[in-house]
Amino acid sequence: STQIYQNEESLCIYKNISMSRSELKPTEKPKATATPIPAGISKVIMSNPSTVLASAAIARTLTISDQHATILLTSGCEPPTKNVATDAKETLVEPTRSLLKLTLVPFHKASLSKNPQEQELLENNPKDDAKKSDMLDKAEKEQEHTGRILKFLDMFEWRLTSESGAEYSYYEAFRKKQEEPHKQGAEEHSSPKAKRARVMDNTSLEEATSIEESEIAAKWSAFKVELISPASSRQIGRAMPSPGVVMITETPALYQKVVQPLIDGIIKRGALSWIENVVTGRKEAERLLHDAEGWILNIDTKWRTHPDALTVPRSEWEHHESVADLYCLGIIKSPEGGTAPATLRDLTLAHLPTLREMLSVGPQVIQRIYGVKSNQLRIYVHYQPQFYHFHVHFTRLENEIGCQVERGHLLSDIIQNLEMSALFYKQRTITYKLSLKEKLCKLMLAELEKEDDLNKVDEHETKEQSKIIAVVS
Repeated sequence: STQIYQNEESLCIYKNISMSRSELKPTEKPKATATPIPAGISKVIMSNPSTVLASAAIARTLTISDQHATILLTSGCEPPTKNVATDAKETLVEPTRSLLKLTLVPFHKASLSKNPQEQELLENNPKDDAKKSDMLDKAEKEQEHTGRILKFLDMFEWRLTSESGAEYSYYEAFRKKQEEPHKQGAEEHSSPKAKRARVMDNTSLEEATSIEESEIAAKWSAFKVELISPASSRQIGRAMPSPGVVMITETPALYQKVVQPLIDGIIKRGALSWIENVVTGRKEAERLLHDAEGWILNIDTKWRTHPDALTVPRSEWEHHESVADLYCLGIIKSPEGGTAPATLRDLTLAHLPTLREMLSVGPQVIQRIYGVKSNQLRIYVHYQPQFYHFHVHFTRLENEIGCQVERGHLLSDIIQNLEMSALFYKQRTITYKLSLKEKLCKLMLAELEKEDDLNKVDEHETKEQSKIIAVVS
């Protein structure tokens, strides 16, 4: 990254900057544009898409589909500096990594695809790019990929819609206005490129009057963005394509040895303070649907097609076209002077009244606001959960995100199990799937391997004792 930053040609490739190399100083970074902050947002986020993109030296598409793309952005290392007064040794500022999660229409997929299509290279440089594409080494391919991503993202402006007060914030991306038509010559004004620009600037998908206009408008329509900055190694790991998965059989003993200490460490270092901000209403208040004594119901951030909670009146949410993607989250409040249950392992009889209320009142709130009946909802809990503060998922039956049989537990079943035994989940062996890249999976496999080695030793000692007994007899 340092070499890239000090190399003008490489930086131009990474940033796709529309200026000559002579205009760009070796350590000059493009200026970030301000991101508008809407009413209701408590403070300006230091990291926003504009500032993150302005400092990005490397961009990689981690995953992509017709609807979603996840991009990893790594800032360039600042060039080494020396304190002249003290003649101190040179220091290097470590790069910052951020995640951009985009909700897209299929037309954007080619622009963000992991591997540049040969046709795109030919269009950029028809004389020699076909040959050059076969000769590019890994670094050059990464530069090409980075340049395409940043050039695409630079076409948009970003409007903040919600922030959690932690590293998470949410935006809507709008295409930047193009050059005004009156500044163009007559020939340029009538060109296909100019016509396309006018349609993109002035026509929404609903206003299109021809197939051509609808295709152009759809290609450049606004989309939702989730920014995680700075992103931790765990967050990046979750976003990476999975290297593989395994089934884990977690006994109560294994939970006490491995899972409980992991959860305790996460809570102790304050990694869940952001969820307390949400539960208490200090953050994401615009996403709050219901606030009860022991729990709240929120719009889950996975519901990316939801109407803008800051600008669209709630009266228009009922039967909105996005309810097909309905995804809400019920979160238990921490008791005064205590902590909320981390997972279903922590549930006891004391939690039953709150769980029953979530099961009965949650669907009523959803039907009142969105017009979706209770028999169209799936209400369940994850084990293992995404974060260790007990929460319940409310989704449409058509929405199958995260409801796999090895992960989902219906809230109605959880209530019945606790009614049968207050220790049901403390004593139960639970089987679930984990990705090989997760820390918990590595800890689990290491402990299971250790137990397997001990079992082999025990078997060997048992056989030796049996031989001794047989000889004595």
